[in-house]
Amino acid sequence: MNSTQSRRVGLYGTGRAAAQLVGAIEASPHTLTTAIVFFDEQAGQDIGTLTGGRATGITATTDLGGAIRSGDFDVLAYAGLKGEVLHRAMELCADAGVDLVHACFVHPRVKLDPEMYSRLQKRAEETGARIVGTGMLPGFWLDVLPALLSSALPAPVSIIGESRSDITAWGRGVLADEMGLGTLADGQPGPVGGVLHESAEMIADVLGLTGYESKVYGGYVTADAATEVAGIQISPGDRVGFDEAAMVVHDGRERVRIAWKGLPKGSFEGYERSLTVTAIGGDGSECTLSITPALDPYPGTAARIVHAVGALGALPGGQHTPMQLGI
Repeated sequence: MNSTQSRRVGLYGTGRAAAQLVGAIEASPHTLTTAIVFFDEQAGQDIGTLTGGRATGITATTDLGGAIRSGDFDVLAYAGLKGEVLHRAMELCADAGVDLVHACFVHPRVKLDPEMYSRLQKRAEETGARIVGTGMLPGFWLDVLPALLSSALPAPVSIIGESRSDITAWGRGVLADEMGLGTLADGQPGPVGGVLHESAEMIADVLGLTGYESKVYGGYVTADAATEVAGIQISPGDRVGFDEAAMVVHDGRERVRIAWKGLPKGSFEGYERSLTVTAIGGDGSECTLSITPALDPYPGTAARIVHAVGALGALPGGQHTPMQLGI
């Protein structure tokens, strides 16, 4: 199956990513057949209007297990939060032989508890269910693209990817609830270090590295002066953004470094969005791409999920990374 063949899709979620997915699925060869929500008061409502658009004729249910076992869709596009509900959806899909695409992480072997990873892998292989996480943006730009670029130069290739985002466009809910902007910095790990770690190790896998050391550094950026971001009041010492990176060192050499900095552009003079990916060949040759991604990351996140919905069909049952999806 290729990415142009039609598949029946179930959608979980009602947030910004889900809103984008409703339109993205409609514009694709695939068909939205089922909508699943978390809150009881949303049950029975049209998923189109629930996500701020026009009615689709598809009413939402809160019965995640019943929907997955119904046979009404081939793949679940999960646009909910990471954690317990995602893990339950993965287990249910693996048991039912239903494919699942989510945007919560990209490298299951790195992200999941070993026991959960092994259990899901065994069951998905048995039923033929394909499970893949496409990750949040800058996702593609800092994992699949650098991996592709590595084939353009002589080995041993090293990869450097650096993204600077304007987080203002991410919306108040994400900034306040998921990133904790406007709260006092408390020494907790930053919001994207885990994702960068997964991406760096995926690239290391493509480079054929074994026995390497990987680490994450950086964290939240704190405000030096009072400011306001997306209606959130931020005082000096509060979280105002992040600056994190992941590194892979092999045989004493840095082979992969993936960095992501996210700040509200209007609060930092001279701060500009940018994204560069550099591949360095074993002979010292270099290739650098300078990219200007869209300001709003949600349409890109939805596009990546919809691409995976079709591309998954060519893979065997099991858990996969975006590296394994066909173009």
